[in-house]
Amino acid sequence: MPDWITHIAVAWILCTVLSFRYKEFTPANTAIVLVGALIPDIIKLGLVGQYFGFNFNEIITPIHIPIGSFIIAGMFSLLFSDRKMVFLFLSFGVITHYALDLLLVGQGMYLFFPFYWGQYQLELVPTDSFYITIVALALAMVVYLILQIKKRSIKDYNNN
Repeated sequence: MPDWITHIAVAWILCTVLSFRYKEFTPANTAIVLVGALIPDIIKLGLVGQYFGFNFNEIITPIHIPIGSFIIAGMFSLLFSDRKMVFLFLSFGVITHYALDLLLVGQGMYLFFPFYWGQYQLELVPTDSFYITIVALALAMVVYLILQIKKRSIKDYNNN
């Protein structure tokens, strides 16, 4: 199941690969994408509330639909001076989250709410499977090694 580790790993992989070509994907902007990848799972705070006897799931459940996630991303981007860029990077993270969640077997997601109430799911990965996490972490390790090789070659080139 795509857990937080998987969401972070996939977002980091995409940002790192894109940084090879686009200078906008700096480490700071990558961190913003990683935060965006976790925005839809703010609903997990409902579990903490239930532990303490509070039930506010009805209030935070809309965050785990795209429109709710993008509204939260927009609200969060208001805290920064470059609002548009922060919103775009947060949105990129939100999109990676939903792309992973689409792979799951389950009841589906309301991708086009409020325009269409149909639920979508590709049903490729069972929710109790950790294969996607293992694959994501293996790919992250490969991308990390490639990044280190690239940094070393740039350093060697600059020293000569």
